[in-house]
Parts: sequence; structure tokens; C-alpha cells
Amino acid sequence: MKNKIFKYTGFILLLTIFGSMAGCLKNNQYYVDLSKVSPSIQLPLAAANLNGVVTFSFNVSNTPDTIPVYVNVASPSPLSTSVTATLGLDTAYLNQYNQNNGTNYQLLPDSTYSITGWNLTVPAGQRLAFTNVIIYTTKINASYNYILPITIVNSSLPIENWNHLLLNILAKNSYDGVYDYRGRVVDPNRPQLSNDFNDNAGSTSVYLITAGTSSVTQYWPAVSANAIPLWNSSSNSISYYGYAAPLYTIDPNTNQVTSITNSYLNPPNGRTITINNAVNNYYDPNTRTIYASFIMNQPGFAPVTIYDTLTYTGPRP
Repeated sequence: MKNKIFKYTGFILLLTIFGSMAGCLKNNQYYVDLSKVSPSIQLPLAAANLNGVVTFSFNVSNTPDTIPVYVNVASPSPLSTSVTATLGLDTAYLNQYNQNNGTNYQLLPDSTYSITGWNLTVPAGQRLAFTNVIIYTTKINASYNYILPITIVNSSLPIENWNHLLLNILAKNSYDGVYDYRGRVVDPNRPQLSNDFNDNAGSTSVYLITAGTSSVTQYWPAVSANAIPLWNSSSNSISYYGYAAPLYTIDPNTNQVTSITNSYLNPPNGRTITINNAVNNYYDPNTRTIYASFIMNQPGFAPVTIYDTLTYTGPRP
């Protein structure tokens, strides 16, 4: 979370610097006289992201995380009087955003956050005021994609169009990250896929993405899909099974992998994934490595057995 806050703070600093430099621009050939522009108020983070989605990712922790939400007085020079603004939830805009963009963001439940104050005052001679959104990550269901939509509902100044802040709040469990992938496939019906992936294709990375408190689903960025890396010896190229990718569930108390299922629910090809209990499926917390095996079944084909070793290399981008 630290990098996100640094980027946000840097953006706010740029606003302040730009305001202080306004008088210095008058002799520049590109100068536009803004002295007669009426003051207004905006949400600067909404302006920076064109009223779009702004993602904040947090590790699940008992310690709450904080997102500062600023209002900014846009004017040729700081005002001599204070400015008031009241923030509120922007559910109508969230619903319209989902409809316009084909997304399915859910409203962040009110039990997972608190606001230090909805009513803000920008002091005379200043441009910024802020409130803090306090996030309780242990209460967030990591399998949902949540948004906290914030707007300025009223103000003593006219409100600009940059007034729709969509805070996308993601919680990451301790298994979330980028992993070095080592895999071996045994496919009786498709012998060209029965091989050790790394012996042929070399190393590759997969993302394990939070799907629950202690569950992660496998995403392969090389093919931009939830997928199982494969090497096709007939075509000498990488490949993958369509509509099949493991979703791992790990018991944090025993470090055992207790379940492996298909992250695709009801896929059109009928593929299912179950844990291979013939081997020890577990997570090594010292090396942050998952050792797992699972069986993929599909109507009309013999079961496919896959053996995976996934070693953590860093956080996801």
C-alpha cells in the first residue's frame, strides 16, 4: 500500500506547486488568463483518473489501512474565505458505470470501512482538505470486486464534473503474488501434452490471485487467462487447456492444501478439477512454495493428472 499512498501524495503536491506557480506563468508565450475564472471545487483523484476506477490493494491484516480523500479548490489564487464541502456515497454513478462498461463492481459493505468525517472545510488561503477512509481488510470478502463510490454532494462553491471517485478496494491474502511455475502433465489421450513444461519451454511465471481468505486462483499472464501452462510437443509451442485453472485453498493453521477446484464454474466443456490425494499437497511457509497435484476430468477423455510446484517471487503488479 505504501507506493500507492506515495503516488497519491505526489499528485496532491503537484496541485499545490501548480497553484503557487500560476503567477509565474504570465510572461510565458503559452499563458492563458485565468484571473476571471470562477472558483470551483473538485475531487483531485477523480480528476486524475477521469472519473474512472482507482484501485487500492491491501494485505489482509488486523491493522486497518487508510486512504486519504481530498477536495481541491480550483481557482486562480487561494481564496480569502473558507470553503465547505460535504461528501457522500455515489451509488447512482457506480450503477451507471457498471451499465456503461459491462462491469459488475459491488458496493463496499459499510461494515468494512469507516469515514473520519463527511463534512470538510478548506481554510482560507488554502486549497485542500481531506478525510480518511479507514479500511478493515479482515472483514472484506476477497472473492468480490468492491468499490466505494464517493462524490461531493454539496459545497459553498460550484462543484466540477470531476466529482466521481470510484475507490476499488482489493484485499490480498498472504498467498497472493507472482510465482515461478514448475509443472508436469500426464494426459493419456493427448500424449503431445504429456511432458515437463519447464524442460521444454523454460521458466514461466503465474499469478496467484486472492479468491478468498485463504484461497487463490491461478492466472497465466503469458496467455492472459486463468490457465494451466502446457507445452505442445507437436507444434513446439506453449498451450493451455480451455476453461480449466486451479483454485487452491490452503489451511493457514496446518499449511495443507485442502482443496483444488476449477476456477471456471460450469464451463461449457464440462471440465472439473479435484485434488489428487495420492500425494502430499502443502504450502511451505519458509520458502513460500506450494506443492500440489490435481486431476482434471472432462467427458469423453481419460483423467489428466497435473503436478505443480509454485514458488513465490514477489507481489503482483
